[in-house]
Amino acid sequence: MGKTNWRVSYRNWNLDKKLILMYTLMILLPMLVVTFLGFQRYNENMKDKVSEFSLELLNQLGKNLDNYLNEVERISLSFSMDAGVQQALLPETNDSPANRFNDKKLIDKALMNIVLVPFKDVIGTYLFKPSGEIFSRYSSNRQADYSQFQQERWYREALTADGKGIYLPTYALQSIDGREELAFTFLRSMINIPKNQSAGVFRIDLNLNSLSSIFSNVLGDTKQELYIVDQQGNIVYDRNRIKITEKFPLPLDKEFDSFIFRADGKETMVNYITTQVSGWKIANVIPVSELTHNIEILRNLLWTLTIVALILSIGLSVFLTRRLLLPLKKMKSLMNKVEDGDYTVQFKVQSSDEIGRLATSFNIMVKRINELVHNVFAIRILKREADFKVLQSKINPHFLYNTLESISMKAELDHNYEVADMISRLGRLFRMTINYNRELIRVSKEVEYIENYIQLQRIRFPEMSFILDIKQEVLSSLMLPWIIQPLVENALIHGLAPLNNEGWIRIEASKLNEDLYIRIIDNGVGIEEGKRRDIQSHLLTDANKEDDEIHIGLKNIYDRIRHYYGEGYGLTVQSEPGQGTTVEIRMKYMTDASTSIAYQDEY
Repeated sequence: MGKTNWRVSYRNWNLDKKLILMYTLMILLPMLVVTFLGFQRYNENMKDKVSEFSLELLNQLGKNLDNYLNEVERISLSFSMDAGVQQALLPETNDSPANRFNDKKLIDKALMNIVLVPFKDVIGTYLFKPSGEIFSRYSSNRQADYSQFQQERWYREALTADGKGIYLPTYALQSIDGREELAFTFLRSMINIPKNQSAGVFRIDLNLNSLSSIFSNVLGDTKQELYIVDQQGNIVYDRNRIKITEKFPLPLDKEFDSFIFRADGKETMVNYITTQVSGWKIANVIPVSELTHNIEILRNLLWTLTIVALILSIGLSVFLTRRLLLPLKKMKSLMNKVEDGDYTVQFKVQSSDEIGRLATSFNIMVKRINELVHNVFAIRILKREADFKVLQSKINPHFLYNTLESISMKAELDHNYEVADMISRLGRLFRMTINYNRELIRVSKEVEYIENYIQLQRIRFPEMSFILDIKQEVLSSLMLPWIIQPLVENALIHGLAPLNNEGWIRIEASKLNEDLYIRIIDNGVGIEEGKRRDIQSHLLTDANKEDDEIHIGLKNIYDRIRHYYGEGYGLTVQSEPGQGTTVEIRMKYMTDASTSIAYQDEY
């Protein structure tokens, strides 16, 4: 109901209000769409660029980490391949104190080279032999207690790794003197090359600062986070060292990826890659709010500019609309004067655009209305005079009809019944002719008229036969008057008269679909094909052939039918020389007087 009322109210708005609303919507909607879509596109593009840059940065950090770990593994391989170490790993048949001292000296030297030379963040290096012996070197009293190494899980895993390196996740390393520091460890099984069997486990403990040096100053002073996560999801490195040893909260099950994570109403961008050497994941976690801070400033600026532009556009549209519609309002004022009867007003045309042409047409229209008003007034006077003359003219036909009735009665008194019947039928035809003053009559009345006409023609042409085949269903249909009689007369004069007035005429009337069909058929001399085509062509043109009565009569009937019923209705002529002629009339089948313009039912 409310929606309908709004539509009705809108239709009743002034044109200037409608135009202002239309202009406002035309400006506002594209502006909003462009601003919104542009902002969204910029936002998504910015996220894509950040993700792309972050992955490139992580790949570079991954290469740096791989280089560092490759160096650690190279040192472990160098230690395991050291000739002195391999000599010390050989089982001795003579297990004398001198031999054990010599082995310890060789291994300690190799371990000390690792502690002193390559990395400053090495906490300690160890070699654990299956016999329970421990060889170790460490920096500045940072020795850890591994006396029970044979019961440790890491030791058993390293022994069964077939010489492959193993990384232990970050943990809190406690030295003998009670100090704790964050460290991660690399393990490798020591292989006795001549015997090709495990001869112990090499271990190197590294301070977490070694990783910090790789990732320092990468992110700067931002709210971004950087993590290293091992294959089990444990956090190996956190630049703030808050979540180390915790589980990373999201699955990182691809080689690399970038996605948006939503939790507690906040969005976070996560980018990560997988390192080649250790299989660890390097993940960069960025709060989306950190990315969109500058975008929000841009968004607010865009909305401010949009509102300002909208206000200016509305003001401009109001000004232009009123200026555009001012001539129309002046014209409306003049039209009100015309409604009040002042037909002398004229609009001052000042342009040649649509409004100027409309004003010109308005002036012409008012001028013609003024002329028509005067003409109508004059016509009314002439009509009154014509009506008076028509009234006078009807006196003579009625007088003639009454005279024919008097003659008919005199013939009956003289027992000349044939003459009396002829005069009586002629009088009825005359009366029908006088009273046919409407456009439509019933088919039954037209048939009655034709029957009277035929009876008169039987007296003139006694050898001719007249056949009426009128279907009962069409008697109540409405039709144009004076349609059948001229065609019957044409058939008599032009079809049967050359045959010494012998032959027949058949009149049919039937209904097909929603149309009324009337056919006048004769077996007369027929029409040559060329002349028949000429007649049919003449029906379709506006030309007149006043020297041919057939053309005039058929054209008159055809034009009346087409004028009243429209396209598709009229008459057609079919004929062959010596075979007679058929004229078919097609009119609309109508029985309801309300569907017709006017009809005559009684006279």
